Amino acid sequence: MSIEFDEESVPDYGALLRLDGRIVAVIGAGRGIGRQTCHALAQAGANVACIDIDIHVAQKVADEVGGCALSADVRQEAEVEAVFDAVIEHLGRLDAVVDIVGASHGRPLPEIDAPFLERTFELNLFQAIHVTRVAADRMARTGGGAIVLVGSSAGFASLPNQIAYGSAKAALHHFVRGAASELGHRGIRVNAIAPGYVRTERMLARFAPEQWYEVETNTPMQRAGATPDIAGVALFLVQDLSSYLSGQVILADGGMLNPPRVMRTSSARQIAGMLCND
Repeated sequence: MSIEFDEESVPDYGALLRLDGRIVAVIGAGRGIGRQTCHALAQAGANVACIDIDIHVAQKVADEVGGCALSADVRQEAEVEAVFDAVIEHLGRLDAVVDIVGASHGRPLPEIDAPFLERTFELNLFQAIHVTRVAADRMARTGGGAIVLVGSSAGFASLPNQIAYGSAKAALHHFVRGAASELGHRGIRVNAIAPGYVRTERMLARFAPEQWYEVETNTPMQRAGATPDIAGVALFLVQDLSSYLSGQVILADGGMLNPPRVMRTSSARQIAGMLCND
C-alpha cells in the first residue's frame, strides 16, 4: 500500500512568535516579573499598557518599553472596569492581559482570622476573577484574546504556614480551567503560570543567602528561578504559537515538584512556605 506524501500546509512559525499590532495589558507591571513581562511583550512587537497600583513605577516601565502607563487597584472591580476602558480609549482595543498581582503572607492555621483570609483571597483570587471577567467582555467585542494569570507552586503542594495562600492559588488554578471552558467559544484563551522560588525583589529581601542555597540544592535544575524565566512563559502563552492551549496551569519551578520528592536538606521544609509573585 502506497503512502501519500504529507502535503499539509506549513505555517510561518516565526510569525506566530510576533505580537505586532497587539495591545497587551500587564497588571502589576512596575517591578519584577511584571516589568520583565512588559519587556518581553514589547520586544515581540506588542504595544503594552503597563498597569500598577503605583503610577510612578508603571510610568518608569512604560518609558522603558514605549508603552502606556495606567494606575488601578484591581482588588476593586470598578477600577478594573475603568482601567480596561482606559486602555481601549488610549490604544484602541484590548487583545491580551497578563495579571501578575499576588503575594503570600504566611501564618499557621491557629493564627488565621477572617480579616487575614479576606486579604489573602482578595489579592490572590478575587482580583483575578474581576480581571478575567472584565477583560473577557472587552476582548470578545473584537474577536477574542488571551488571558494569563499567575498562580503558585503553593497551589499544588502543602507548604508550611501557607494554607491560606495555597488554598487561594489552588482555587485560582481551578478558576483558570473553568474560565477557559466558559470563554473558549468567545475566542478567549485562559491559562496560568505557577512559579516556584523566583528571585524577585520581595523574595530577595525575605531570604538569606543560605536559604537560597537550600532552594537551589532542592531544585533539580540546581538554581532558583529568575524573573525572565516567568516572563518568558507569559510571553509564550500570549503568542499565537500557544493558540491551542487553554485551561492550563504551567508549573515553572525548575522541576522541584515534578515529580514530588523529599527535600534533601534539613531546613528546606522550614523555608518552603515563602512564595510570592512579583
